[in-house]
Amino acid sequence: NAAMLPDVSPFRRTALTRSLVAVAVVAATATIAFPVASHFASIDARSVQPATPPAAPAPSPSPVSLADVGRLALNRVVTVESDRINQEALGTAWLFDDKGDFVTNAHVVAGSLTVRVTDRSAHTMVATVLGSDAANDIAELRVAGGFDAPALPLRTAALPELPDPVVDCASSRATGHDDLTVASLSKRGQDVPLQPGEVPAGAGMPSVYHDMLTLTGARVYQGNSGGPVLDAAGQVVGILTLASPDLPESFAIPITRVLAELRQYAAGG
Repeated sequence: NAAMLPDVSPFRRTALTRSLVAVAVVAATATIAFPVASHFASIDARSVQPATPPAAPAPSPSPVSLADVGRLALNRVVTVESDRINQEALGTAWLFDDKGDFVTNAHVVAGSLTVRVTDRSAHTMVATVLGSDAANDIAELRVAGGFDAPALPLRTAALPELPDPVVDCASSRATGHDDLTVASLSKRGQDVPLQPGEVPAGAGMPSVYHDMLTLTGARVYQGNSGGPVLDAAGQVVGILTLASPDLPESFAIPITRVLAELRQYAAGG
């Protein structure tokens, strides 16, 4: 009988071929690696420069919303309580300087017997009226012992192109509504006449408010009077003073128009 040769299946032939190829690759790699390794071994370490990784791009700051701008200012916004004969008037004021001086409207404190301010921690302080100008409808108050917070920054530069987004800050205790109102500063230099009966008798308020800022897009309420109007940088651009009873429109005194007078009140003490 003829000797039977072992059957070499296709799988085994393929495996055998792969093994031979692998051996050839290993041999070739070793042949190449030896001169390469010899080359690196001969490099002078003094000629090697450390690689500097590329600088990571600085993350872009997220824009701050107007509502956030307003929230950051609220610890400098207080409720004004003005005691008059047989009534109490409520309004808003904001911190003007580091002496504990607050700015509000003259009509908020007109005819007052005593004036108090209450902060957001429900801490109430007696205030003295440093000065009041009915014609410009501004007043400045001082609390004894100062106030533990930085004053709100003021925008003394020219206003940007209009319309410009702004936020009004108020005392919700005085208004019965939200502390913050986002609006659009749409006009400046406006004359705003008051209707008969809107001017308190004997208060000395003007019948026409001149050179006012017009804010549109949101409604404000009684009690907002005296509150600061802030731009996107958190700077006071105006003092909220008047509001339409029917339309989402209100009016503010430009801070630049009355700044010198407010500083005189503060200096006079």
